[in-house]
Amino acid sequence: MDFKKYPLTQSLISRFLYKGEERELFCPSKTYHIDMIHSHHYRTASMLNGSYFETLCIGSGAGGRITDDLPRKRLVKARELENIKRKETGLPEVKGEKTMDQIRIEQQAQRFKILCGKYQISAFEGNTQIKVKVPWHKNPDVLLSAEFDIFPSGIMTNEKLFPEDTGMRVAIIDLKLSADIDSKFGEYCWGSAEYLDIIQAMTYHYVARESIKHLDLNPHLLDLLTKPVVNNIKENRLQFYYWVFNYKKNTLDDRLIKIEWDLKREQELHEAIRKVVSLIEFYEAQSWPTKPQYKLCKECTVFECKDKTSIQNV
Repeated sequence: MDFKKYPLTQSLISRFLYKGEERELFCPSKTYHIDMIHSHHYRTASMLNGSYFETLCIGSGAGGRITDDLPRKRLVKARELENIKRKETGLPEVKGEKTMDQIRIEQQAQRFKILCGKYQISAFEGNTQIKVKVPWHKNPDVLLSAEFDIFPSGIMTNEKLFPEDTGMRVAIIDLKLSADIDSKFGEYCWGSAEYLDIIQAMTYHYVARESIKHLDLNPHLLDLLTKPVVNNIKENRLQFYYWVFNYKKNTLDDRLIKIEWDLKREQELHEAIRKVVSLIEFYEAQSWPTKPQYKLCKECTVFECKDKTSIQNV
């Protein structure tokens, strides 16, 4: 596998591993086509909602994808017939009403802009959806790729390391949209952050720190990595935050979750990368076999796969 042509990303690592261990629910063929060579694509409703939220907040979702609307409520029959006539005459079609989810997501996007002022977070065209590639220092033939929602940005904290310290830090901000910000179960247990799989945070910490050594690969960072930003990174003051916003409950809420970086977590990241590189080489040698399982197959967009199963094993 050419890891320079197909760099490792945090999302790819998480397809193979969960909290550092191999996933039981895993299909090599699906991962290869969808997550590695991107010959096939899929978007869940939650992914669409997240992309819409990011578009409203920072101009686009991952990969520069712009989602400017969400599926509306179904029109009554009379409106559907009216739209047929409007389409025939070149007039714009009438849209259905927005769902409550969409209304709340839009309200949260407005809150995001207000809260940026409160926390002194800067989000503008130049520092949003920033793509960065760096070689893995343990094997330079393996490239790591990250796409930062917001980086670099200041953030006002309560930390005071010395009397003149203002508490302002340099940060990576990753936006998350959650149906339930207080959930304590599953992989997105934002209400019990200590149980999260933080591979994304660890990957982003590492890539951001390594980026100052590899501006030749990332010339677009030259204007962003100012002297104060570089100094914060060198002095190990760079911070990472998941910024989570809910949208299902009547009360709109948000939460900044800080993920620390230390030697132990760096070692865990390197071990995860080592495992994934080994697994990719293993499955590459087998020509990426299928492992059909109902939960994976029902949402898979590799339609030509002959091994798909529609049978749920109870």
